[in-house]
Amino acid sequence: MISSNFSPTAATLSGSSRSHQNRHRPNDRTGSHSMDEHRTYGDAVAHSHGLDGSPALVTRSLPKAQIGITRIICGPEHIGMKATIPAEDTFIAALHLTEVAHHELWSNERPVISQGYAANSLRIVNLGAEFASYVGSPHEALSFYIPRSVLNDFTEEAGNPPVVDLHCKPGLVDPVVAHLGAALLPALERPAEASSLFVDHVTLALLAHLSKRYGGVVQRETARPRGLSLIQNQRAKEYLARNLSRDILVADVAKACGLSRNHFIRSFRMTTGMTPHKWLQLRRIEQAKTLLLESSMATAEIAVDCGFADQSHLTRVFTRLVGMPPSAWRREHKGRKTIGCVASNGKQGWPDGPQ
Repeated sequence: MISSNFSPTAATLSGSSRSHQNRHRPNDRTGSHSMDEHRTYGDAVAHSHGLDGSPALVTRSLPKAQIGITRIICGPEHIGMKATIPAEDTFIAALHLTEVAHHELWSNERPVISQGYAANSLRIVNLGAEFASYVGSPHEALSFYIPRSVLNDFTEEAGNPPVVDLHCKPGLVDPVVAHLGAALLPALERPAEASSLFVDHVTLALLAHLSKRYGGVVQRETARPRGLSLIQNQRAKEYLARNLSRDILVADVAKACGLSRNHFIRSFRMTTGMTPHKWLQLRRIEQAKTLLLESSMATAEIAVDCGFADQSHLTRVFTRLVGMPPSAWRREHKGRKTIGCVASNGKQGWPDGPQ
């Protein structure tokens, strides 16, 4: 990682002294921290690259600040020196989705890292100082904007000390971060359809991994993980079932069970065999089936009523999980009685629904 007192080694700067003469001083156009119509929260890297409007996701359930995830796509037209990113108490974790032939990170008007990157490799930067970058080749990446307060809240909730820094050798291939990044790519294709429950789940897993592997956080010795109690299981499913049409947050369900966010996700999966997001998605499909048969509602109305972004969102998920579009399923099952509408306790519904 790069901190404000980063001292580059000779190996890090190999060959950059020659290229330094060919680089213009980083553009001091930093822009304003206030979000205009073209910007989204946490898009510091995209904005510095002139990529305002890039696909982005933002968490919603963190108490003081949020994590922003932006997909960075640099083509041949983006090669060159980029605008300076102002200093702030935030970490930027860059996951390179494709190979990068050459990239330079600059601070104090000189390059501090000059190298290429393999696909699925990681670079973590502490924005304690101003930084700019020189893009030397086309590439794609995910940029995770992680304020220090987010890390501190996460470790405090788990009963661990705060993270002082994140130390990661630039270019390290990290299969865990690569897997989490890959899980987010479909959501970044259609950010408006992304479930907050899913985004929060993935980013909490990312925080746990980064704080442990690169932040030196030693997990407290705890008893062997257990599933939800009967009452917690009931409360979780009741909360999810009552709020099918809402964009549910992990923090809200965890609070209903009296658990931390991470503890709730682990325990829910141990109890049900699936993540909260998966359980909710299956329950929404089950409710959609009920409405398709027991009402005259249009598919578009059913989609919104069941918590999908729109009809096309419902159609994609329904087809993937059921094997046919909602309209075709409705025609095929016309006249069939449902076993029961979805109840708040989550026990009624189709035989293949989540229990």
